[in-house]
Parts: sequence; structure tokens; C-alpha cells
Amino acid sequence: MRFFCVLFSVVVLLIPELVWADSPVMGAGTGEMPSAVPFSSDSDISKEFQALAPPFLPWGPNTSGPFFTGTAEVEPIGSWYLEPFAYDGLSPGSSSLYMPMRLAIGLGHNLEFDSFIPLVQNWQGFPLTPQGTSSSHFGVGNTHFEVKWGLTSDEDVYLPFARPAIALTFDFWIPSGQYQNLNPQDFGADQLGNGTYNEAVMLLVRKHFKPFMIYLQAGDIIENPSTVGVGYTFNNGITQNMTPGYHMVDGNLLYYAGAFEHVINTDWGAGYLLEIYGQSQSGENLIFGPSNAPEFSFLWWAPEIEMTWPSTPKFAATWGAGVAMPIYQDNYPRTVTPMGTVTLYFNGPFGYRGM
Repeated sequence: MRFFCVLFSVVVLLIPELVWADSPVMGAGTGEMPSAVPFSSDSDISKEFQALAPPFLPWGPNTSGPFFTGTAEVEPIGSWYLEPFAYDGLSPGSSSLYMPMRLAIGLGHNLEFDSFIPLVQNWQGFPLTPQGTSSSHFGVGNTHFEVKWGLTSDEDVYLPFARPAIALTFDFWIPSGQYQNLNPQDFGADQLGNGTYNEAVMLLVRKHFKPFMIYLQAGDIIENPSTVGVGYTFNNGITQNMTPGYHMVDGNLLYYAGAFEHVINTDWGAGYLLEIYGQSQSGENLIFGPSNAPEFSFLWWAPEIEMTWPSTPKFAATWGAGVAMPIYQDNYPRTVTPMGTVTLYFNGPFGYRGM
């Protein structure tokens, strides 16, 4: 948490001053006053800053975007946003409200730092508990950190077959959510994480072609071995461990998602999305060998709607809502997931959201 606070303070308070202190300004050497507004075209950005700020997109409306599929676009240096999510996974006798708070900060040189600190509210009732009994528990889940590296930018936002934006992310999860010393009287509601350190590499692709956008994401997650106790529920959300001090090895976890977005009104960032999302955990860990945790797989589809309000050159808020429903699941509970989000964008000197 101390690292999080220090990084946030340095980027928000110091970087914009450093950028403007050394940057060439519009009208330099001509007697004109420097411009204090965001750049309006590629020609306004000097070559020295191409590595720091991605080019301005002639068509790139500010929208909330999909819930599960990341975007390949990287935030410019000095720009950042806060994005609280809410996913309520509902299955018979169970509710798991997962609320990650995302902080994304543009670092320059096509890099972005993201952190996800989640709050979790679990509830268990009949038939997962005895008739007439229930249990609920609230706390912090697993913390997720991500570094995004933009490899390419969108070559032409009007042509569907022009080069898309492509990025890689390097992800790391810390098991900050409770997973040991579970109380049997809580019937599993007090388990807030899966107890593993995870590492992942993800490939992201995004393509504009007005008025549509296409998103794709695929990645591989390595879950490190962990020791779990009696009552621990494995990643499949069904099977519980009944062996004290069980040395658990999860299988390789494949993550895949994609979304189609139609922006109906650019000024309001209003539109809809159709998204698919899935995971598949195998019986083999790529690093740690054969797994002893249950295999599972699922595929969801999610219709979503979005809008932007308010929207100014310095600040914009985007709103999104949807529901994820199962297409297919194997050894995984049939889950319906209502979802909501609001994204609060704060544009820096090279920002373009809300313009």
C-alpha cells in the first residue's frame, strides 16, 4: 500500500510539471503564447515527445468499453483514471459481489501501470447451507498489478483492415484475500481469495473503424503452489478441500475474451457492446507439473450498454452496465453476473479522452 501511495503521488503531482518544464511549446520562437490546452492533431506534437505521448486519434470517443476484455491503447503520460467495478456472481444459494477498484496511470514511452484492489462481499444460503441458515462475509480480495506495453497504435481509425493497436501486459497477483483458517459456520463465505501468487502475460488487440470497435485479449496465467486447509473451495467454485495442510497445485489457466462495440452517439459516448469471456484450467501446470486441483472451463456472453457524462477536455466520466450469462460450463457453477462500472478520467497535457 505504501508503494501504491508513493507511485500515485509522484505521477499525479510531479510528472505533469516535469513534462511541461522541458517540452517545446506551440509558438516557441515566434512570439506566440504557449498553448495550455491538449494537442489537437499529430502535427502539434513535436518529434521529441512521440515516445511519451501516443498520437491524437481523429476518431476515438471516450466510452466505458468492455468489462472483461482489456484495451490495447495506453494512457498518455500525465493522464490517469479511476475505475470501480461491481460484478455480482449469482448462482443457486450463493452471491459473490466482487468490487475491484482500478487505478491506471500513463507512464510515458508506451507504458501504463494499473492496479486492482478488490473488495468482496460473499453470501451463502440454502441449498449450500442448512435450511433456514445463511452466512455473509466482507473483506479484501486478491490484489492485482499490471504493466501494459503498447507495441503499435491504430494506423487508421476509419479502415477496418488497417493496422490495429497491439499491446502486451505483464500481470502479477498477490494473495491478499483470506483463504486459510476458514470458519465452518460461515460455509465458505469467509473465503475471499484463492491463496496463490499468480503471474501472466496477455496479448491485447483493439481496432477502431468508425462507428465500431473490436477488442481481443488472450493470455496464460501461471498459479503458484499453495498450502490450503479444510473447507477451501478450489477455483472451479464447486469442490471443497477436506484434507488439512493440503499442498495445492493449480493447472495452467487460459484466459480469453473479445468484444464488439458500436458507438451510436460520439458526443455522449453512447453505445452498446456484445462481449464473450472464458477461462479454462487444465490438469497440468506449465512450470510446476501435474496439478491436483479440479479442471474446469466456462464461456460467458455479455450484452452491455454505455454512456459518457460529463465530458470536458480535463475530465470525463463514463458509465457502463451489463449482465454476463453462461454459454457453456464444465465443472463450474451456472452463474449469472449483473455488472456495473463508472470510469473517472483525468486528462493530462497529452490526454485526449472526452474531447
